Amino acid sequence: MKVVYFLLRFALGCVFVAAAWDKIVDPLAFAKIIRNYQILPEVLVGGVAQVLPWIEVVVGMCLITGLFSRGAGFSATLMMAVFLAAMAWATHKGISTQCGCFTTKADDAISARTFIRDGSILAMALLVTVGSFLRARQA
Repeated sequence: MKVVYFLLRFALGCVFVAAAWDKIVDPLAFAKIIRNYQILPEVLVGGVAQVLPWIEVVVGMCLITGLFSRGAGFSATLMMAVFLAAMAWATHKGISTQCGCFTTKADDAISARTFIRDGSILAMALLVTVGSFLRARQA
């Protein structure tokens, strides 16, 4: 089980670091995607677009290294739940926008595929979080 937990934690960390790349490179495009969701007040959009990708990097690196794995796993789970809720909100409101999950390019519209992908990442994050708390309890 240690190997499976390590592989899940490492893979989840890599997913978060990879997801941050395009957003860091093009924060203006990411801000436009955030704005399109119509959830945040305009005054917060730019700050979130600049800070959120770096939070993803920190969480990803913590997962990769195993440093603060309980907090990183919980943060990953919480972020994925919020990201899925935002996509569900946009879909419910009929807002046609990009997911913004892994790329700022126009080819990543919210779809059943993005819900399945992000739901799978949420499941992985939940497994890592539960595993990290169980491992801490055993120690």
